[in-house]
Amino acid sequence: MELRPYQRECLESILAGYRRGLRRVLVSLPTGTGKTVVFANLPKFLKMKRRMLMIAHRQELLDQAAAKFAASVPDLSIGIEQASRSAPPDCRIVLASVPTVGRQGSTRLLELPPEDFYLIVVDEAHHAVAASYRRIFDHFGLFAEDSKRLLVGFTATPRRGDKHALSSVFQEVAYAKNLPEMVRAGYLCPLRGWRVSTPISLGSVASRHGDFVESELASLVDVPERNQLVVNAYQELAAGRRAVVFCVNVAHVLALAAAFQEAGIRTAPIWGAMSREDRQSVLQAFHQGELEVLTNCNVLTEGFDEPRVDCVVMARPTQSQLLYAQMVGRGTRLHQHKSDLIVIDIVDNSSRHKLAGLNALFDLPEDLDLAGHSAIHTVDALERLSQEAPWIDFSRVDSAAELELVTQRVDLFRFEPPAEIADLTDFAWCGLPDGGYRLNLTDGEWVGVRQDDLGRWQAILHTPGVAPQPGPVNPTLPKAIRTVDRFVKDKRPDLVSVLKIDADWREQRPSDKQLDLLRRRNIPIASNLTRGQASWLITHSSMRRTKGSF
Repeated sequence: MELRPYQRECLESILAGYRRGLRRVLVSLPTGTGKTVVFANLPKFLKMKRRMLMIAHRQELLDQAAAKFAASVPDLSIGIEQASRSAPPDCRIVLASVPTVGRQGSTRLLELPPEDFYLIVVDEAHHAVAASYRRIFDHFGLFAEDSKRLLVGFTATPRRGDKHALSSVFQEVAYAKNLPEMVRAGYLCPLRGWRVSTPISLGSVASRHGDFVESELASLVDVPERNQLVVNAYQELAAGRRAVVFCVNVAHVLALAAAFQEAGIRTAPIWGAMSREDRQSVLQAFHQGELEVLTNCNVLTEGFDEPRVDCVVMARPTQSQLLYAQMVGRGTRLHQHKSDLIVIDIVDNSSRHKLAGLNALFDLPEDLDLAGHSAIHTVDALERLSQEAPWIDFSRVDSAAELELVTQRVDLFRFEPPAEIADLTDFAWCGLPDGGYRLNLTDGEWVGVRQDDLGRWQAILHTPGVAPQPGPVNPTLPKAIRTVDRFVKDKRPDLVSVLKIDADWREQRPSDKQLDLLRRRNIPIASNLTRGQASWLITHSSMRRTKGSF
């Protein structure tokens, strides 16, 4: 099986990390880009002399991995340790179920001697913080300082929705590609997004472990009026496409399937308690085109690989960006009879909760409605316009169609620290469209902070003519902001009075020199422009002429 260039790069990065002393690394690749192919090639690439263990929490993932290993390393014997299936003691590759070997009191783990194994691979590694995984890691001594074994986690969605960052397990991200990168490179299909609003309010729904309590959520969204709205949205925006609809619970799955069927749409429900035979029969009918729509809950989020899916309907609101990314990933694979993927978000009123959505996967402003526009084209337009018009607060633009028009307005200034950090700092931080933050210093120098794939906040100092200098890594955004503020006070004390958001000079009228420079750079000058705002505009326009933006 020939590796794609990025898959080979990934293998090389894992090996380079091991040679640098790393023993627990994470790989982040979007769904559909061949994570299984990468870890199936690890034994050969690492010239593995001992055994390999791959763990996953679902049978479908184990079976998929077995097929990929058979194609990639047919000379290595494979065994599956799951329920009634036991791996032969002499097989070189063991594919094990976490519920089987990792549960409290299980003796199956004792049948895997640590000294026999060199490589431990975790599929869907965003689950790796769970106690059942930790029992497996401890069995193999993966957290010992003198460990020679290598743990490699693979995931499409590294950022968890709860407080448990993957940095508690993994030391570093060895390799990462995001969804926009892979769409641009032609390895995943383009996406278009639609939002369909409902009158339902989710304000009364409680949250648990980073997402809605399902029973409370279902009682609000599984109602005939909303279910009909879902069917209507499919008919109006994606009729005839092969669609997967994500629901809240089994009752919602059945109710929505019935609504689709009543509209004459060939639909079948699928849920976890179905027999394996019935589930396979439904999936085969969907694959062959006998069904247009599948309604499901908690079944097709992982381990479902049907490249013909060209519509995903989010009938289940979620606060978990991780879960949302998994659901979108069911439709991102390429297929010769597929031009793009349509994602339909059924959006309820949720002023109290922050809902996950397509925009976060592309680092687009939260409230920007794609309205059927291409996500990647909108990203490209936003990046270009952010450089051309740094005075615009693109986070307040309502739709993709409005992007080109808004640059001619001068009433949306981005000069105050975003609300989420305003109480953390006295300095004039500004937010960025992709979710990062920056503090402009002087003479083109600036500091940025952004979240990495392990959930930590990385500070980076940018100085003209000098390579970016990584600063401290902090577990939370407040600590990252305060760390940078402390750096400024300690290392750039002469800038403190200049950078303060309430400095008197910021409210004064712009100087003649500032106004002249703004005119020469064709930057609009509002009648109420202040000296602080003019300074901000000049700094940003200077950066776009040199090294670009963070």
